[in-house]
Amino acid sequence: QHQRSVAILAQDLECQSPQALPESPTTAAAMGCRTSRLQNSSAANEVDTMIKVPAAGSKGRRASVMHTMAEQDVVVDSKAAEEVLLKQAADMDNSISTPTIALIAHDNMKKMMRQFVLVHLEMLRDFQLTGTGTTCSMLREVGLEPIGSTASGPLGGDQQIGAMIVAGEVDAVFFFRDPFSAHAHIADIEALSRLVDCYQVYYGGNYRSASAVLSFMHGNLKKRQATGRRCSIMKPEGMSDLAEAVQSDYKSTRAAALEKSKS
Repeated sequence: QHQRSVAILAQDLECQSPQALPESPTTAAAMGCRTSRLQNSSAANEVDTMIKVPAAGSKGRRASVMHTMAEQDVVVDSKAAEEVLLKQAADMDNSISTPTIALIAHDNMKKMMRQFVLVHLEMLRDFQLTGTGTTCSMLREVGLEPIGSTASGPLGGDQQIGAMIVAGEVDAVFFFRDPFSAHAHIADIEALSRLVDCYQVYYGGNYRSASAVLSFMHGNLKKRQATGRRCSIMKPEGMSDLAEAVQSDYKSTRAAALEKSKS
């Protein structure tokens, strides 16, 4: 995909041979471009406007290469622009995002969830946390800062967590279910469990499994921070997207269902 984007950019650009460039590290010089009106501007007015990836959590927009060039009124050397674009694409691929963990616990399991959080407090600090309403209140009490909370489970919180999974906003769910009580919202609980499987997110349904998953995720996060490369589980050959592997057969029937509705 990156190669196609670069090829399209190269075709659209009519470039001339680079001329002498100013010695200051402007974007034009860094990209092998010649300046037009800006060539006679003083060095004091020149600004390094190389593309910068926003820090984690930043909502700033990345400036495109063409947008930056338009602001500086320069002609792009396609070969140099290609190199910059490929580097930017690689940086974006390897950018470190903080995984989000959703925590949920039924009333009779909230004491165990609190103990789990206290034991794993330092590891949990390295993740973004969310969860159902009462559980997030407990997280705040022990000094963690969840990025938000949903409604209480019986009031739709489980469904809200499910919607976040579908949107790709949750990477793991730790759900301490009470195995000895009936639940009025059992349909919501089952729907959330099904979405966990449908989208293949990490899942911890009790203390032991949640501890193992958290330790594994934390180790991978630290490796990625150290190397700049993504670390994950071992996947079968030809099955890089586990969710797509689960969903592909169902998705293949959608076109037929749509055609059938027309008859």
